[in-house]
Amino acid sequence: MMKKLLFLAMPFVLILGFTFNITANASSNVSEEDYLSQTVETEKEAYKEELSNLTQEEIDAYFEKIDQEYNIGEEFSLKDQTFVEMYAKKANPSGMTLFASKSISGSKTSNGVTVKVSGTIKDDIQNILNQSFSASSLKTSTTAGSSKVTSVKTVVYHNAYGLVGSGGVGKVYSGSLSTSGKNTTLTATKKYTAVVAYASTWCTVTVNHSGGTFTINPE
Repeated sequence: MMKKLLFLAMPFVLILGFTFNITANASSNVSEEDYLSQTVETEKEAYKEELSNLTQEEIDAYFEKIDQEYNIGEEFSLKDQTFVEMYAKKANPSGMTLFASKSISGSKTSNGVTVKVSGTIKDDIQNILNQSFSASSLKTSTTAGSSKVTSVKTVVYHNAYGLVGSGGVGKVYSGSLSTSGKNTTLTATKKYTAVVAYASTWCTVTVNHSGGTFTINPE
């Protein structure tokens, strides 16, 4: 009789054990996901602290670094993703275009050469697919030491970032507008198609002269 009861009870024990294992594994998986999520957030907070209080020149240089290091559609490292979330412009799903235009200006003197730049840069990343960026009356002037200058190049850069890979952030578009000359005015617009979550538009002026090279990062 005892053997018969044990025989009848075995399937129940096996089912109970199997159910327990499934429940335990599910709980373990949830805990692991929570742990990984907390780890990522901890790392991001550390990166936010590290990347805080950057100057405009440092921000522009970091955007240029990202532009050079990644291809379109390549997922960023967590640090670079954190930087983009901190310093790039976030797309506004409501379609409002407030603060799309930005007036910038800057100047620099080196070895008797002075170059100034001022004007407006703009981006429109509020649409579903069709985006654009532009420069308007962006004037670059060599006001001193013109005879020492060999070249002046003014470039407006625009990078757009969106979801890539397994839910990370990456570059979905990269473009620029440029003009060359000691005294120039840049007015132009470039359109592109991409699903954009963040974007950054900035300007640099590179001056080559008899004493070397310097760069202006207008703010």
